[in-house]
Amino acid sequence: MHGKEVKKLRTQLGLTQQTFAEKISIPRTVVSKIENNHRPVSSTLLAKLKKNFHLDGGLLTMEAKIDFLRVRFQINSPDLVIEKVLRMDSNAFMYKDYGFYHYTETYCFSEIFVFFNPNDIHMGVMIELRGQGCREYELILEEYKESWSHFFWRLYQDNLFENGLIVDTKITRIDIALDEKLSPFSSNYDLYELKEKYEQGLVNTTFRNFDFRGGFVQKNGKTVNKGLSLYFGSRQSPMYLNFYQKDYELAKKEEISVEQAQEKYGIKNRYEVRLADEKAYLFVEYLLSTGETLEWVVKELIDTSLKVYDCDEEGNRISYSKNWRQVIESMQELRLTIKGEKPNYEKSLRWLSNYLAPTLKKIWLIDQTLGKNELMDRIQRAKLKEIDEEAILTITTSLRELIIQETAATDTTPERISVTKEEIEQLLASYLFI
Repeated sequence: MHGKEVKKLRTQLGLTQQTFAEKISIPRTVVSKIENNHRPVSSTLLAKLKKNFHLDGGLLTMEAKIDFLRVRFQINSPDLVIEKVLRMDSNAFMYKDYGFYHYTETYCFSEIFVFFNPNDIHMGVMIELRGQGCREYELILEEYKESWSHFFWRLYQDNLFENGLIVDTKITRIDIALDEKLSPFSSNYDLYELKEKYEQGLVNTTFRNFDFRGGFVQKNGKTVNKGLSLYFGSRQSPMYLNFYQKDYELAKKEEISVEQAQEKYGIKNRYEVRLADEKAYLFVEYLLSTGETLEWVVKELIDTSLKVYDCDEEGNRISYSKNWRQVIESMQELRLTIKGEKPNYEKSLRWLSNYLAPTLKKIWLIDQTLGKNELMDRIQRAKLKEIDEEAILTITTSLRELIIQETAATDTTPERISVTKEEIEQLLASYLFI
């Protein structure tokens, strides 16, 4: 453990150096020296940190978030879905005369999509939120002081579309991503270990298919490690797991080193659970009927689907894998996060700084020297593409312009269905965890 990791722990706990020092019974000056790498972290101090901040066992820090959502409504009005389900102003959405998945029209606000096909009313209306779309919609939830649970309850609300209209609603896909944060107190899980254990017959799984991807790719004349990805199940199956080295993916995407990606995002691995069709439906039904947390059910799904074992020198199974058990126990401690993100203005600025700013500055300096104004004249004459106009509208639209009412929504969460423990376990065994 290094000084910067001690500082990160202290700031995450929201403690001053003085308070932090008092909790572990050392002088504040010592904390300062450690954080500035003027003094090493001794084994005695590490033991104090684990004891005082309940870090015994070295559990990994996990963070969960919904990363994809697709819901279909047997209704012929995209506006009603936008206003009653998403609770957004339909006037803020842009219309496109094309779509996906056999839908022919799209209504979108940034990465929040609503699809419709007026030529086939039986297709209904479909909402699709991808990764960034989920983060953007979380801004709306935060504005209404709601959570994802409120959103799911709304799907089953009586008279949601008013006028006594009964609408068949189907959740056809939901993805949950569990991010394993970098741990200063214990080693992060090595996905290569899970791959090797599967190849050695030390993994019992309910999935019939297993695959993996890795290797290198050439990008801008450099050899880039893509990192390891493990796949359990198939993309066509109702449940699909994808575990991969997220730090390598981020490094490749941003063209930075893995160490820089780890420093910037603090993530090592990602564990994704993809549920489709009946599994997605049962997942939400189970959440709403039992009152269990989304995080707990996801942990149980992974733990039920994969049993990983350690072996002796002869290759005989001797016990459940200690390292994998640490991952599962860490999932027990995770919490679903809502981190709303507005469409990325900063991304455009980074692109400007990295690729365009030097040329613009050169032309501006030439204009200054020659007494011309070519740069601004050409900018003013430039024609924007449709995607550029959409980005401007999306980034400059305020949250208040998006929501359909000024006051926060009242809690309309229906009373939980009363079920016995035996009924819950039966539902768990018979439908979801198979």
